Amino acid sequence: MSQIEQDFRIFSVKHPEIEKAYSEGLINRRALARYLIKQGIAKNNQMDAVIAMLRRYSFVKKDTDTKDAFKNIRINIKDNILILDFVKEKELLQKLQKLIANTNYDQGDTLKIVVGSSSLKLFIDEKNEKLVSSLLHEFKLQSKLKNISEMSLFFDVGAQKTRGVMASISTLLHMHNINIIEILTSSPELIIYLKDKDVIKAYELLKGF
Repeated sequence: MSQIEQDFRIFSVKHPEIEKAYSEGLINRRALARYLIKQGIAKNNQMDAVIAMLRRYSFVKKDTDTKDAFKNIRINIKDNILILDFVKEKELLQKLQKLIANTNYDQGDTLKIVVGSSSLKLFIDEKNEKLVSSLLHEFKLQSKLKNISEMSLFFDVGAQKTRGVMASISTLLHMHNINIIEILTSSPELIIYLKDKDVIKAYELLKGF
């Protein structure tokens, strides 16, 4: 593998829109070569070498199976979500039983718990912040994220066997400057957390995929 190809691989990871545009025929090989030289991937006198590298390079082909997975997608949105990040403690895990008992799922209350190696995250409704604080005030809160929206994506069961679904979502949102705050999975449901200001744009993008 040449140095130019190695640099291009790194560049394409950082800029997935380049590979997508090329694979779909939106830009030609020579135009892409000129752009790569302008970006410092190669020198001005290496145009032929860049074109030769692009001719050999295995670009990702458009995956119709991945696109089909989005045909019957159903999306639910809930705003005013709060993400609390606690230091993981045994006593905290035990105390969560009281929080679960005080959560009214029948009325649509949100409570999701993610236990990591060293931290524990709670996903709750902002309206229930006081309740959580009263129950867990003795535990160390590392961070708190407000103005978050929860977007639940419901796929057909067959989508579980389709590769690239999550990658397609992250790439699509990245290309439109939308940051994914958190991702939770419970196949065939995928839950992503975004800033409130981004959720409408993200919805339109995913429905039009």
